[in-house]
Amino acid sequence: MWTYEHSRTTTATPAAAWNCYADPAQWPRWDREVARLTLSGPPTAGTRGTLTLHGRPPAPITIVEAIPECRLSTETRTPDGTFLRFTHRIEALAEGARLIHRVDIDGPSADDADFTAAVAAPIPETMRRLAEVAARRR
Repeated sequence: MWTYEHSRTTTATPAAAWNCYADPAQWPRWDREVARLTLSGPPTAGTRGTLTLHGRPPAPITIVEAIPECRLSTETRTPDGTFLRFTHRIEALAEGARLIHRVDIDGPSADDADFTAAVAAPIPETMRRLAEVAARRR
């Protein structure tokens, strides 16, 4: 298994940050990798959907954990069977929040340095944009 984690602080409230995660139509605003995210219902455990990354075919995605203003975890698999779990955590701070993104990869591509680097590389910029978008949503 391969794991990567990155965090960023923001002046946004935990509620504003959660609203960015909870609204799939907004994901492309803060995650440039995402062309489109659709969900079959509200962001709760068990909700399924489709994640389309730029230049990639749509992939099924499942929300496995959703605690408003605290945590959202999703799972998906690549065509070769590689399992990816993204966990997005929100920690309340005195003035704002700490946003933490973690990705766990298991399966055939977990040992592929090019694949894992491609997954990890956009995360710092994604989090920078998320912090900005959330701060504007106060």
